[in-house]
Amino acid sequence: MANSIAAGAAYEDPQLDGAIIGKSGGKAGFFGTAPVTKPTALTTQLTTITHNAPSTPDYAIQAVTNSSPYGFVTADEGDSVLKVIANLQTRLGELETKLQALGLLA
Repeated sequence: MANSIAAGAAYEDPQLDGAIIGKSGGKAGFFGTAPVTKPTALTTQLTTITHNAPSTPDYAIQAVTNSSPYGFVTADEGDSVLKVIANLQTRLGELETKLQALGLLA
């Protein structure tokens, strides 16, 4: 019997609600990619950087100064870089948690 549902059409199938597809240790592919085994967990996350919030965020970072000590031209530039790094740490941690909840990452 041919499938009467158009390719890519969304439909509801109560029999598939909550279904587990594949087997433990098996492979799966998403969105037309070749099936692969589930990736392992990411490298352990380090403690999130603490930093002072910049008075005025400055994301146009100039060349690092070469006077002693080396550093940013303004404190806001340095604080902006640290804020971006801390934000990336948070977002990557959230992404890892979501991928694990979906079963796409160990």
